[in-house]
Amino acid sequence: MSASTYFVSEAAVRNLKERAERRVNGVRSAHMSEVVAAALGFRTHAALRAALAGRATAEASKPNNARAVQRLRQLGYNPPDDLHLLPELDRSYSPFKTFPLRKQRGVRWTGWRNLMVAAINAGLEQHLFGLSPGEDWWSGADPKNNGGRRGLYRFTFDGDLSATAAVTAISGDELSIHVLLDPRNGEIEADRCGGIEDGAASAHGWLERRLGAWIQDGGEGFSCKRAVQARVAAVAIEPHGYADQGSFIL
Repeated sequence: MSASTYFVSEAAVRNLKERAERRVNGVRSAHMSEVVAAALGFRTHAALRAALAGRATAEASKPNNARAVQRLRQLGYNPPDDLHLLPELDRSYSPFKTFPLRKQRGVRWTGWRNLMVAAINAGLEQHLFGLSPGEDWWSGADPKNNGGRRGLYRFTFDGDLSATAAVTAISGDELSIHVLLDPRNGEIEADRCGGIEDGAASAHGWLERRLGAWIQDGGEGFSCKRAVQARVAAVAIEPHGYADQGSFIL
């Protein structure tokens, strides 16, 4: 999956539209829907709705404000050239500074990415959570009560390696996910372990679900025993309906 890959859900489109409406006055609601669709690379809002029909997410272009400005002008408005309606997600956002998304990826990042993708795919397949805000279905989850309790689950990595994962709903409709590969015993929990003291590899990251569906890049945590690092990084695994990288947002 490329660095430009971006996915949106119906909830993400609504959130993007609400953000845009807070940044400009006098634009009709129907027109703003067209503007957001254009910013995401669709000719019309109807085309965006068709792409989402019957799907949790649809592949789109990352939001582009130049396209949004152009569409506003086509609809009869006169916005400034530098109008910034939507986050363009070309950087990783934090309260302190921003970092461009990296183009070169090493073995450690690839290993982290593969463990995160495997854990998220497994959670989706086991119907523990979804890719839209509030889709938290594991036992004890409670979106109305600070996310409720965390969820624990198991899956198999690369055919024969056992793995355990922990998922927690946090603010901003994100999921915090811990993964432990090949735990030394069945009682160890991924988010309460000693890293490679308790397994072959461990990973932690966040899944964004409000502005789109992607694994946040820049806040990753990863440790791996040297004996398995090359194998973990070499696994070919694709995300199920979300991007494998995207802006880190706090």
